[in-house]
Amino acid sequence: MTELEGPGFSPETGTTEAPVGAIHDLGYKRYLGTRRDPRTRWRVIAREQVASAWKFWWRFKAAFGLAAIITAIAGGMMLFTSDRKSSLGRAQGFAMQLIDTTLPESIIWFCRAGFVVSLTIGATVVASDVQSGAFTFYFARSVKPHHYVIGKLAGMCALLALILVAGPLVIAGLRLGVSDDVDQLVDLLPILWKTLVIGGVATLAYAAVPLGFSALMPNRRNALALWAAYYLVFGAMVYELGKVSSGSLAALDLPRAVQTITYALFDLNFRSRDAQIPVAAAVASLAGHVVVAVALVSYQVRRAQRTGVGGAS
Repeated sequence: MTELEGPGFSPETGTTEAPVGAIHDLGYKRYLGTRRDPRTRWRVIAREQVASAWKFWWRFKAAFGLAAIITAIAGGMMLFTSDRKSSLGRAQGFAMQLIDTTLPESIIWFCRAGFVVSLTIGATVVASDVQSGAFTFYFARSVKPHHYVIGKLAGMCALLALILVAGPLVIAGLRLGVSDDVDQLVDLLPILWKTLVIGGVATLAYAAVPLGFSALMPNRRNALALWAAYYLVFGAMVYELGKVSSGSLAALDLPRAVQTITYALFDLNFRSRDAQIPVAAAVASLAGHVVVAVALVSYQVRRAQRTGVGGAS
């Protein structure tokens, strides 16, 4: 080897060339999958919310089983009374009243099943994400705050609809099935839209309000305790006060507000004997609860975005 020979020496030209670097393809392949509209990111969050809730029996399946038991008991009472009403003689009027009131009276029990879901899932959603630092992941993935709020709310509504809408609809279908004739069946058809309305109202309330409480506390245990205290203790207090003062005050009790709207839809106002809650007050209470809750969640999520890393604008 001559003194010119060495790294980069070309025997053909007899000169030394500067080494040239080469980049080799290590197998990188550009993404060829479906590119979804950024406006649909909330659907991913909603699906994740439903999937994670369904994994564990104590998170959602237990409450869903409770709703199934309520449906079975209410439907069984209706069918049993319908089969026996022809042999009750003078008590036929009472039997018909029992059949007609089974659905509206069962709504309060479905609300209790919905409260179980709010304890196991809804009251800890935002607090858990704050405590675990999940917002860093969300916003690093260019998830905007309203994507998060809509996704979590939609996921909770989907879960609660299986309890507060599906269960009452089954009972409504049974009520139509035990009609005496076609004319009565046609007359009873409005109970379907009434059931959908009250189920939708209850679903939105029991989905949004616990989320609002979960945004008030950064610790999930504290958020759960605060929601339970508000629902059970504060609700009972304002309801008892409403008996001796203004019935509008009792509308702050969420289940009683739902029950008041239910009685109004099914023309059973005579059933509210303890606290006469005006229907307008019940509607205003539920609407106010939902608006305040969504505002709290939106504020907390936007604050987390501003203080976190990788936030999306």
